[in-house]
Amino acid sequence: MTPLIPTALALLALAGPAMAASTPDENTAINTAQRFFDAMAANDGAAVTAITLPASVFTAIRPAPGGGTKVSRMTVEEFVKNLRPGLHEAMWAPRVSIRGGMMATVTAPYEFKLEGKSTHCGIDVFELAKVDGQWKVASLIWTAEPDACPELKTQKAAG
Repeated sequence: MTPLIPTALALLALAGPAMAASTPDENTAINTAQRFFDAMAANDGAAVTAITLPASVFTAIRPAPGGGTKVSRMTVEEFVKNLRPGLHEAMWAPRVSIRGGMMATVTAPYEFKLEGKSTHCGIDVFELAKVDGQWKVASLIWTAEPDACPELKTQKAAG
């Protein structure tokens, strides 16, 4: 398979039944992603930093006004500076891939709410590295799709 997977194929793969974590390492990787969301909701930059490798890069991909794609990148330190009360992100049907007990990828659809109002859904991809026996976020990439919630939420029901 080529390194670039067409978006439709990637979304189709995610649309299957939820792949439940079957090992303690997979559960811990998913819990690390959840702890990230919990820290965001608590407006707790120190907690985000504690589970993230320094200088990690986060990438947001969204539709651009007038068509095309807008890509925004920031370090975890910049991300933490932009935290504020009222943020809530929830994922479902996470899929985990672990290699060699030292690298994990957690991919999941999510919904993002600001002050209780849904603003968009998308796909999160957490890349994790095991450091001193703990999973740490090495990078994070996500789509921010204002019109994707109905489609992505069908995966909740299937899970």
